Amino acid sequence: MLWIPIDRTKDAPLIRQVYRQIRTAILQGELLAGEKLPSTRELANELHVSRNVVIEAYDQLLAEGYLVTRQGAGTYVAEGTYLEQVPSEQTTSSFEQKVELTPKKDMIDFRSGIPDLTFFPRRIWAKLSYEVCHDISHSLLSYGNPEGVPEFRAILARYLVKTRGVHCQPEQLVITSGATQALTLVAKLLLSEGEQVVIEDPITHDIQSIFKSAGASLYPVPVDEQGMRTELLPSELHPSFVFVTPSHQFPVGGALPIQRRIQLIQFAREKSCYLVEDDYDSEFRYEGAPVSSLQGLD
Repeated sequence: MLWIPIDRTKDAPLIRQVYRQIRTAILQGELLAGEKLPSTRELANELHVSRNVVIEAYDQLLAEGYLVTRQGAGTYVAEGTYLEQVPSEQTTSSFEQKVELTPKKDMIDFRSGIPDLTFFPRRIWAKLSYEVCHDISHSLLSYGNPEGVPEFRAILARYLVKTRGVHCQPEQLVITSGATQALTLVAKLLLSEGEQVVIEDPITHDIQSIFKSAGASLYPVPVDEQGMRTELLPSELHPSFVFVTPSHQFPVGGALPIQRRIQLIQFAREKSCYLVEDDYDSEFRYEGAPVSSLQGLD
């Protein structure tokens, strides 16, 4: 008789317990190919469980190919179901040793890109989310245009020209999951192995990695309190593009003045290269209107 220990104190349903233990016995060779299993009634009586429990476990094993039935002869272990076990190395999980990321109340969190989440309007957000999800059309819950929902892109185009001075049409906009995906797409589109990219110095390691992974060589240009020092742009290079954060240089924080913006555009025209503008943190201002985009000048 097939011995299967049943633990009724476990959270796992009885069906899953029976299924898993028979499956393990087959994979490990404890139940050999061609070996006959007890009938569902016999095994249910032996385990003191409902017959339906055993029937459903057998049905799942039959569906996955572990068992086969023979008309009028019972249920058997299928051929080719033994898998030789390879000893696994014992490793210690570092997850249990993770550092607590939430700062204590008497600490200041200097990580970038993390606002004070205690000011997030959760109730308003939840209310609006409910209203949108309740009234949303079925088509918006399915796969849509890979560049983004057309209606959203049309509204965004109007918003960008009004608030950022970006001149564009809706069909020129691509909605991404964030800056990392956007810059990865830019790198794949504009870069080939060995091409050059002019970047700000300092700049985040993530952005450097994105461009390097596309095979580019990076040429850093120093920044000061006003952003990239455009007078140091390399006249001898012919880069694929210049990457710049003119509205809020990260991590220094300066906004590029009009004179340097014009120098950048003139450099791009002379070198027949692109300007890749990261509008980082442009919406966050202590006073006054946001700085206009570089794109709107050209």
